[in-house]
Amino acid sequence: MEDKRITKTKRNLKETMVALLHRIPFEKINVTSLCKQAETSRITFYTYYDDKYSLISEIMEDYHREAVEDYRRMQKENNPKNNVLTGYFNMLDCILHLYTNHPNFFEMVSSDRNPYLFSAFYQYVFHNVENYIKEHSSKIRAKYPAAMTATLLCNGLLGVINECYKTKKTIEKMIPAIRNMYKDLLMSNLFITA
Repeated sequence: MEDKRITKTKRNLKETMVALLHRIPFEKINVTSLCKQAETSRITFYTYYDDKYSLISEIMEDYHREAVEDYRRMQKENNPKNNVLTGYFNMLDCILHLYTNHPNFFEMVSSDRNPYLFSAFYQYVFHNVENYIKEHSSKIRAKYPAAMTATLLCNGLLGVINECYKTKKTIEKMIPAIRNMYKDLLMSNLFITA
């Protein structure tokens, strides 16, 4: 377990990074300005991170860990028989929970505003969805290759979420529509019940 001072310092750096993202695109943020804003020395920063990319990577890993814990909880609570479609909805819901639980970060994660952040988060989502499709192909098989299907599902989801941010609609209000869109997709002939 990490020392409380280390945890506090890292949390401060992460929160400062998110605050800076509201004013400056990620590509223009440098370690010096981050440390100045966080009132932390560069020596301290480099004790924990190699660069701003490793800090963002740790933020993403924190969110990934949170989503996985949320998914496992949902699976235990509402999918004890491991129904594949319910599992897809649990995965969708845990991604949507991330967006609703951390709007300060995720409203800055778009392909036009911060392409690096969008791409990095997309990779986390894509790999989880692709692995889920592959792992459950004996029960419900994607009609097309797993990578292509995962690309369609992930690009669609992140595109819809980004559209919500652009039009100033809250994710919470759009969740029913997003779930219905994915229900239609998952119940279509995109997937074949084995």
